[in-house]
Parts: sequence; C-alpha cells; structure tokens
Amino acid sequence: MDQKYRKKLNAEFLETKPLMGVLAILNNAENKIFIKESINLRALSNRIRFELNNGQFDNRSLQDDWIRLGEESFVFENAIILPWEDDKFVDYKKKVLKACNDLKEEQSKTKNIY
Repeated sequence: MDQKYRKKLNAEFLETKPLMGVLAILNNAENKIFIKESINLRALSNRIRFELNNGQFDNRSLQDDWIRLGEESFVFENAIILPWEDDKFVDYKKKVLKACNDLKEEQSKTKNIY
C-alpha cells in the first residue's frame, strides 16, 4: 500500500467520531423495551447481541425472553442519535444519560421496560 494513501486513511480514521446516543431493543412479541445509552452505539449493539446469543447478558429478564422467543422477535434500533460538538468542554456522558432517562420516561407510558 502506498505510504501517502496509508497516512491519508489513518488520518481519516482518527477524525471519525463514533455514533453516540441511545439504543433501544424492542421485544415486538410482548411489547417490552430495553433502553441503554452509549458514546459508541455500534460497539454497544454488537456487544449486547453477542452476549445475548451466548447467554451471558446481565439483564436476566431480557436474556430469558431472547432464549424463549428467539432473535427474530427483537429489533435493535438507534432511538436517539446525538451529534458531536466541536466544543471540547461538553460532558457527553451526561448528555447521553439525560437522553436515555427521557426516553425511558416516555416509553414507560406505553411499554414495559426491562
């Protein structure tokens, strides 16, 4: 691989920001929802799916439903995506947690929350 091209790719990678926000896992069969916040939604989604498929997820209720109903009964959805800001003094963890709590409050009116 050309050295200049490699440096360009490396610089682009370092500039890339992960997708930040709130992940919702919908149990369509029983009208239940699991909500979790993260600064890296793709990594969170992959980790949870891996743990559920291997029977290792820490939320036993969701894990039991996953085993009983099967993966096809669940939908992974990026419910809220928060934009990155150029301001270096933003507490992203706090912003994501607030968005998660707001979504839980809103969803608790119509769905059962894990």
